[in-house]
Amino acid sequence: MSRIYLKLYFFISAIYFVLLPSLGASNNKLFYDAVRAEASGDLVKAVDIYCKIAESEHSANLHANLANLYFKLEDYARAILHLRKAIWLDPENREHSTNLAFAMKMGGVEDQTELDFAPAFSVYYQTHWLIAFNLLFWTGIFVASSFLQPSFRTAKVYVLGAFWIAGLFFSGWGWYQSNLSSLNLNREVIAINATNQENELKENLALRVFAGSGSEANTEVPLGSSLFLDLDGNNLPRFHTSPTGDKWFLARSASGTNKGWVREEEIESILELSIK
Repeated sequence: MSRIYLKLYFFISAIYFVLLPSLGASNNKLFYDAVRAEASGDLVKAVDIYCKIAESEHSANLHANLANLYFKLEDYARAILHLRKAIWLDPENREHSTNLAFAMKMGGVEDQTELDFAPAFSVYYQTHWLIAFNLLFWTGIFVASSFLQPSFRTAKVYVLGAFWIAGLFFSGWGWYQSNLSSLNLNREVIAINATNQENELKENLALRVFAGSGSEANTEVPLGSSLFLDLDGNNLPRFHTSPTGDKWFLARSASGTNKGWVREEEIESILELSIK
């Protein structure tokens, strides 16, 4: 039986290494096709090609290129979306952050503190806070068990102990805040046009009172705004399927004051997560 598994492993590995170069070559060809389409002025074709590449691979440069094309097409919502993706993949690139601020200004989207570039308590530093907490905790335990005896209970020891507890509290609080940022990012979506056709672009997205196309708007938000989906008991986006087969999600603004139902085609997540 073990020989069969071994042969199967080598067979699958061989197929993988045979197909991998062809997939890379295919995407490289598509990339050059997109560059040529953009150079010739056919921006819509260039967008379609880049989107096809994005179905199988992701990079900060790819999403930045898409954002640039959408910006030229005056689809600022999708420009914001792909700049957010680019920043997620390459948070140290300040140019992406600068372009994002400009795209939000052009799209009339309010600048929000949630979108600040790599704040100390953002998801980017979640692991750092956890490591700092564990290092501080176990270092304190080791020192206390190895060197401190009852006869060394002096004022200085109590001061050091107080600093140790304060450090644990601060690093734990930092991890908690970054964990909240991670949870919010998992449920964050960007309001976009239901269509990417240049002549059908809108400026606002209606958050409906009920899950249906005939429902009145509870409120409106500028396209490109961040929305946060309500989750069910399994931490998955809560949705409702209408009689016509459309999927609707209950979304809230960053402040939580505005909420309403949006159609699946009117939003897109920053992370590559399925909202279906």
